[in-house]
Amino acid sequence: MPIVNLLEEMEWEDAPKGYYLTDVKRKILWLDEESGATWALIKFPPGIGDKLHTHPQANQLTYGLTGEMKRPDGTQFKLNGTSATIFPKGEAHGRGNFTKESLVLMYWDGPPDPEVAE
Repeated sequence: MPIVNLLEEMEWEDAPKGYYLTDVKRKILWLDEESGATWALIKFPPGIGDKLHTHPQANQLTYGLTGEMKRPDGTQFKLNGTSATIFPKGEAHGRGNFTKESLVLMYWDGPPDPEVAE
């Protein structure tokens, strides 16, 4: 039987502390207790969202829904549902500066458990 989550009925919760630099919120849409695989909607307020980090146990798939950010190289990037990014397991990423509130869907195929790389 499919699992149906009505997003408007789900409460925003605090994202894990330690590598997020702003008041990031999340809604866990699906979590596999056995593998740790997680699908979540993440809400980034304006500001630098996270430290440079890796996910040693999971590939991360990211799909930007709405918002805007500046990449670490200074290029501006609109999140409008037209692009996805895959970060292979163990690859350092992060330090995006969200210039507007942004919503991002993220999927990790194992436990997300980030490790700060700075």
